[in-house]
Amino acid sequence: MSRLAEILPRRIDLHILFFALALTAIGIAMVVSTTAGSPRGDLAGKQIFFAVLGLIAAGVLLAIDYRILLQYSPGLYGFTLLVLLLLPIFGKRIAGARSWIKVGGGFQVQPSEFARISIALLLAWILESDDRALLRSRTIAAIGAAIGVPVVLVLLQPDLGVALTYLPFLAAALFFGGIPGRWWAVLIVSGTLAIGGSWFLLKDYQKDRIRTFLDPNLAARGAGYQVRQARIAIGSGGIFGKGWKRGTQSRLGFLPVRHTDFIFAALAEEWGFAGVAVFLALYGFLIAQGLALARDARDRGGSMLVVLLVLNIAAQALVNVAMNVGVMPTTGITLPFVSYGGSSLIATWCMVGLILSVAYRRYVNV
Repeated sequence: MSRLAEILPRRIDLHILFFALALTAIGIAMVVSTTAGSPRGDLAGKQIFFAVLGLIAAGVLLAIDYRILLQYSPGLYGFTLLVLLLLPIFGKRIAGARSWIKVGGGFQVQPSEFARISIALLLAWILESDDRALLRSRTIAAIGAAIGVPVVLVLLQPDLGVALTYLPFLAAALFFGGIPGRWWAVLIVSGTLAIGGSWFLLKDYQKDRIRTFLDPNLAARGAGYQVRQARIAIGSGGIFGKGWKRGTQSRLGFLPVRHTDFIFAALAEEWGFAGVAVFLALYGFLIAQGLALARDARDRGGSMLVVLLVLNIAAQALVNVAMNVGVMPTTGITLPFVSYGGSSLIATWCMVGLILSVAYRRYVNV
């Protein structure tokens, strides 16, 4: 076999890269649109800076063989837990949660966003070690603990939105790893009890969001202001939208946190149904390409890693869109690649870097 034939399969998956870049570019455009002319007008420049850092981080992870990261995943996970454990004590309080570390220059880092990477690596390593058709009980317990511990630590900050982004890892790991039917019954019952019991741990504003979702009439009394304005913005976009930087709901300040949690509503107002269809198609293509890559990965660890990362991005996007249109309670989950935020954007690009690392090495026997 010629050297050229050996090198050609070692290529970057340009489809994954293109879809991620396109979504990031849309995010930057929407941050510009929703913050221009306001006191937050400098956020667009910061988002571009975060995107560049994300690309660099993805490039670094692409250069590293993902199998090395899987090998050291227990240590990376342990370091993540240590940071999360210390955050409620030493973290910077923003919006009522000690979820941030100040790094200077007016920037903060949210470690709980990056925790998704170490969690995915550890779960892929665990699943690679148990390749039976149905997982052993101890493997299922290890998976539950690997996700349960960081969820508890993030809830202590408290940050419900980020904690919820860890749960798709549990569903994906158990579904694709394979578990007996009785375990699904146990998980459904215990999950239902946990959700019910968590009501007593929620803050008042979080309870108001759930009450509003269950009883839309409460929106008229102010509890559902955010969702009500988001739905007005989405509906007013029509077929082709009002045009970039011409959305009245966002430009006039009716739509709250329009550059983060509700950026999808601002996009729908400006781009309309047609623009939203193209936008969501980009997510669909990214997910489909990622799952195809998982099927062709060279080993179980790489396959599971890609599945976990892709489905986590998909679940986060789905929940954010559902939150914007009012079919799920407001949780504070951001839209991957699109919502403003350095930690979220860089962490998501790190996930893309790991996916590209698996793609780059899927046909190489080294």
